[in-house]
Amino acid sequence: MIPRFRILSALIVLALVTGAAGEALAQTDCCVVPDNGTGTADLPPTCPGGYTGDGEIRDGLPPGSTVLLAVRLANFSLTNTGAGGALGGEFQQWSANLILNLTGTGVFTGYNRLIILPTSGETHSGPRTLFAPVQSFPMDMYGLQGQIVGDPDFDLLRITGGTGFGMPSPGHTTLTQAGGGWAVDSFFDITYRVDFVGSPGGTFAGMSGSTTNLIERFDMCHEQPTPAAPSSWGRLKASYR
Repeated sequence: MIPRFRILSALIVLALVTGAAGEALAQTDCCVVPDNGTGTADLPPTCPGGYTGDGEIRDGLPPGSTVLLAVRLANFSLTNTGAGGALGGEFQQWSANLILNLTGTGVFTGYNRLIILPTSGETHSGPRTLFAPVQSFPMDMYGLQGQIVGDPDFDLLRITGGTGFGMPSPGHTTLTQAGGGWAVDSFFDITYRVDFVGSPGGTFAGMSGSTTNLIERFDMCHEQPTPAAPSSWGRLKASYR
């Protein structure tokens, strides 16, 4: 016979576990991408929200003034992939959109624009075990470059980043099996450079500069928990035998 205090303890633990599981189950995956037919997902993941982070333009502007950048890298289109890359797994070459929300500070307070830079890039991924329910591996933003010319505010606005340009940009991705697809958790720490030349008659007329900085945790669903499996009463009982 199981002592009454052990049954009571089990019931208390069950209540705590059930509550925790209920909270986890209430959370939804940030993004689930399809299986590519080989027991994993294509990279970079094609989550609609893309990778997001914050940067700035600083050099070449008046003292005390900056242009803050809310950055989103999205709408990936894979152009080439294969074995290789610096991490001993695969490389991926792709095009995407670098979507910038520019907000001015200092003398540019009140300035706000949305600008989209057509972008090409290359990522490298470490080895992963196909069909494993959790696939966790390093990644590297090897190259990234997008630009526009002839804009009302910018004769040139260009963003360059990645290890291949001498700007280390390590990252990591975890794919967790979710139904027939893969829940995504991915990020990079991207070192980047922003080059700009202001257009005559525009907001930044007569100005130019080059700012190098780091976007820590350029995130795609990073630290979004995967829903937990509910605990079973049978397993809980077994722990008290």
